[in-house]
Amino acid sequence: MPQGKPLNDKARAAILRDIESGEKSCRSIATEHGVAPSTVAKIARDNGLGFERTKTKNATEAKKADNAALRASTSRRFLEEANRFLDDLHKPALVWNFGGKDNTFNSKELPAPSTADKRNLIVSAATAIDKHLVIEKHDSSGESHAAVDAWLTEMTGL
Repeated sequence: MPQGKPLNDKARAAILRDIESGEKSCRSIATEHGVAPSTVAKIARDNGLGFERTKTKNATEAKKADNAALRASTSRRFLEEANRFLDDLHKPALVWNFGGKDNTFNSKELPAPSTADKRNLIVSAATAIDKHLVIEKHDSSGESHAAVDAWLTEMTGL
């Protein structure tokens, strides 16, 4: 995109026609005419025009809702896994081994997991709960989406 070159009247008029047609996005007009999206947005603003952003806003909101639903599902799965790990602390455990010169397999059921296995189950449960809480905190933080709005504004040049 050329910088610092003022637009001639013919180029400005062509951009304005594309804006008025309402068929192209700010970015596509800018690309087609070799100017920055901010130049296209300024021409639109100077002529009392703008770009329809309802579709972009609706798509963004839908994506945010989809992401929140997926995070809620993932958070629930972490919590369920944590509970399964904790349940396994008190269940019989199968211990096994391959070995010897004949590579034999031996196994035995114990009334409960070994101390090391219990430690691993507790660490795994704690990690799953931590991840659940991180997602819950993120979704209940009430943060504004100003950064996303600023990014969209920069990308569309409006």
